[in-house]
Amino acid sequence: MSSSKILSCIGNTSINHIRYFVSVYELGSISKAAKECSVSQPAVSKGIKTLESQLGINLFYRDTKACLPTEPAKQLYPKFLEICSSSLSISNLLRAISSGDYGEIKIGLGKLVGPLGSRLITSIIKNKFQNLKISVIQDTPSNLQRSLLQHNLDFFICHSEAFGSVNNVDQIRKKPLMNVKLTAVASPSAEFLKNIDDIVDYPWAFPNLEVVSTSKNNFYNTYYKRIQANNTILYEIDDIDARIRLALSGQAATVCPTLSVASYLKTGALIKLPVEIDDYQVCVYHHSHRALSNKSQYIVDSMKEFFSLVNN
Repeated sequence: MSSSKILSCIGNTSINHIRYFVSVYELGSISKAAKECSVSQPAVSKGIKTLESQLGINLFYRDTKACLPTEPAKQLYPKFLEICSSSLSISNLLRAISSGDYGEIKIGLGKLVGPLGSRLITSIIKNKFQNLKISVIQDTPSNLQRSLLQHNLDFFICHSEAFGSVNNVDQIRKKPLMNVKLTAVASPSAEFLKNIDDIVDYPWAFPNLEVVSTSKNNFYNTYYKRIQANNTILYEIDDIDARIRLALSGQAATVCPTLSVASYLKTGALIKLPVEIDDYQVCVYHHSHRALSNKSQYIVDSMKEFFSLVNN
């Protein structure tokens, strides 16, 4: 079931109810979930019951000691996890942005770079442009291209692999922004590491890739195509944080920017899988007839400077 279909089923149910579900699912206890969410146990219980009523299914087997997820709950968990992560990312971005008298910048982010890019843009705005109005959307490269040509974006950022054959190329200018290092990771306690020898057979969590057919990326051609053909992509989730949480829980392996998992690799919560992955190039795209404004250029330069320092 897609995230949009789930949202249509639950109607106006509070995002908090979904957050309660995720916490109970991960902690196996209503009392622990209440503590993590800083609410009362009755609030969590009521939220779960409301969610069950809206969906028309039971989500947990309850006893005096624990709450065990039902099979439908196991199926819904990754989608609810993605909804919670996206909601948090949007909330953090909105908190950092305030309206002012200095115009508006509309930025598009490809889904592969969206969560990390949003956090960087949030930090830049907070430190430099506290009164600048910013609109940030995440979408597929093809939709971002269309929005740019319709003048609904000032610029967008996405991985260059998605633009091997850009339409209206004379109207779009492409500039390299940064190279992002990637790492394949999994939890050291994941059962599949003990039972499965070939990493192609691992359960995987990937974003919805939009890559040109002529791609020469070694991971895409050596591993991803085989994993896809093997039907072992169990979770297709764009949000990086959601995929990392799946990896931490031992339910799947995933590939993420090394920067996003560095702290988990350092503590041993995640381990690096023996897979060599090419860096992927991220580029800035803007309309060839509209130069980037000074503020837009500052945001782009700040992101480029950040990654230059990190990579060195």
